[in-house]
Amino acid sequence: MEEIQSIIEKVRFDIQEGRPEKEILPMLIPFLGKNPETADRIIEELSNYPSLQMAHLLQSLLENPWDKKVRKTIRRSLYRMKSRGITVEEVLPDREGPVFRPIQAEPARGFGGPYDFLGQRFLMLAIPHMGRGLNVLQGIISDIEGLVDCSSGEMARKGFKLFFEEVQKGSPFPLIEMEPSYVGFLFDQAYHLTVAIGKTPPQDFLHLRGEIARIKKEYERPLIYSHFQENEIEGDDLSLRRGSDLIKIDLFNSWKLREEEIRTYANQVWEAEESKLFLNQAQKEARFQEIYQKALSELFTEEKRLIYQKRMEEMAYYLLKTKREEEARISLAVAIDLKKAPNRIQPNPFLFQLVVKSIFTFLSEAYEKKRNEFSLIAKP
Repeated sequence: MEEIQSIIEKVRFDIQEGRPEKEILPMLIPFLGKNPETADRIIEELSNYPSLQMAHLLQSLLENPWDKKVRKTIRRSLYRMKSRGITVEEVLPDREGPVFRPIQAEPARGFGGPYDFLGQRFLMLAIPHMGRGLNVLQGIISDIEGLVDCSSGEMARKGFKLFFEEVQKGSPFPLIEMEPSYVGFLFDQAYHLTVAIGKTPPQDFLHLRGEIARIKKEYERPLIYSHFQENEIEGDDLSLRRGSDLIKIDLFNSWKLREEEIRTYANQVWEAEESKLFLNQAQKEARFQEIYQKALSELFTEEKRLIYQKRMEEMAYYLLKTKREEEARISLAVAIDLKKAPNRIQPNPFLFQLVVKSIFTFLSEAYEKKRNEFSLIAKP
């Protein structure tokens, strides 16, 4: 009896964790084959926990040559689950195969926003349930910190529509619809990064991790490569050169390097500008270029270039989905160039402009801060 209860609990747990049916069946079938009474007990118990995954599992069992009594128990359990909202469809009697077949469930939906300068983006996953509403997972992921924030909740379909409209209104940039399997994949990557850096994943994510595992797929490459051929973009020098202008458009306008990263180089630029040595403008420019190149070399290690490569690939897909194909092509050209070793003579144009912009943004903000502090000093 304990052994039977143990296998029932194991099957339930595996289904909740999103384990594939093909992995559960080999463990379950030997127990069902012992005798019809044991099989009936296990099937009846499993059907007391109705879900679409459980219905699929019971449906798969019908493909095995069971005793007639066992097959009848499986069909009865599927019918009972149907009455509880797990809809199943009866096939024609003269057809081979199972007597019941689950109707295809309403598909999940995935959404995502663009990256910001911190390497963070907003994702949303809506997972439908037969006879119920949607489980909605929303969160901010980071390519440096993993899962930054997460929340989940159950919503009616109408309620989700209104909620989504409000999210779109409150976002500086619209969310694009993405393959739910890819959104699940991105959430899962962020989860593993969170664990790798020693942080505790949010409970709301852990609560839905099994469902995410069921939806997600493994992707070798970002989605943008299903729309552009890499060898075509790699040879597009014009698009790559235009990467220097990409930093000016709305999506990248707020991008800059962190203050702690850029401070040293900004101070060096300031010192060169204010140097007491007599330097003409050409000499100053040469010194500035030297500082920019040093910043590129020291800040953008191979690991850091890989992070920016992936950001730019994701941004290329976002641009494409928002009908900005030319800018998507430029973003992808920048990403592909980041796979190569740095070229001092022809540095990556996007990163170069990012460094320059970050330095002068830092200097401008520092100057403004000093001016405000000076203005607060009381005059005698």
